[in-house]
Amino acid sequence: MRRTAARTLAMSLLSLLPSFIAAQYPGLREVRPWESGPSGGFGSVFGVPRGAFNRYVASVGGVDGFVAIPIGRSAPLAFRFEGSLLFHGGGSFYDNSSGLSLSTQSYITSLRAGPQLTLGAGPVRVYGLATAGFSWFATRVSFDGGGCGCSGYGDGRPLLDDVTGTWEAGGGMQIAVGRRGRVLLDLGTRFQHNAPVSYLNDASVTSDGNGGFVVQPIHTPVNILSYHLGITLALR
Repeated sequence: MRRTAARTLAMSLLSLLPSFIAAQYPGLREVRPWESGPSGGFGSVFGVPRGAFNRYVASVGGVDGFVAIPIGRSAPLAFRFEGSLLFHGGGSFYDNSSGLSLSTQSYITSLRAGPQLTLGAGPVRVYGLATAGFSWFATRVSFDGGGCGCSGYGDGRPLLDDVTGTWEAGGGMQIAVGRRGRVLLDLGTRFQHNAPVSYLNDASVTSDGNGGFVVQPIHTPVNILSYHLGITLALR
């Protein structure tokens, strides 16, 4: 009986110990950003092509943004909605026969959603995410010179575009800026996979020597290892 009472007393004291320590040392109290409501953010992206994509494209860069909505008030889970716009090169050439200078710009627009897990204590928080959705690959072309008055191709339509499924996984670190912790510096690394898709690179559009141009699409999976630098904000 005495052993049981002693064990019960010890368990009770141990359960109260974290609260006592937190009261004595407020800086050690755990910060739970998911309890404060939704968050959002934006930032810049630098990507390194991987696999077959690396044979045709040297680098990728652009911007992204997200909104994360907590799932409940006592769990570190949130549902994340994310979008990104990444550029992967452009090319230009001059056609002697027509006197036209042609320029291209290729980009990837992605929309994804999925779970985000955030863990933190104090001003530093660590997160992981896994999202899925779709990506739109497109290349636009513009003309200059030759007296044609051309400002684009096909009334603003892309020269080539394609849509494919995509998923992304990764994580990062958020570092609070200021004492309130409502603004955080976001540093992350992710891997994005896009299913096989048609796209153009710098050398895919060339002159045919007769005032026109030749398009040679590339069709491969598109894998990107990306590095993110951004800002996360508490939205309430």
